[in-house]
Amino acid sequence: AMPDVRVWGITDRGRAAERCPTISITHARWTPAQLAERLSERGIFTWHGNYYALALTEALGLEPEGMLRIGLVHYNRPDEVDRLVREIESVGRSAP
Repeated sequence: AMPDVRVWGITDRGRAAERCPTISITHARWTPAQLAERLSERGIFTWHGNYYALALTEALGLEPEGMLRIGLVHYNRPDEVDRLVREIESVGRSAP
């Protein structure tokens, strides 16, 4: 639902069971490093880069920046996920 954000991997909700809870995104205007830094200022900790999957990020045309990695697991509450989405939207509205 965020036009400037691309989720890499399965996005079809009907196939959600095929996904792992790690989500990688890119933003149209923000580099993964910039986005990770802005989110960390808001208390949301993510990673940026290629996560030792250089061949993959090269094949996807995402080097040298890579992607932003978000780790969601069983102990993340729905309100935390909602906050994450709000913060990505908030950062995305500001200028890099």
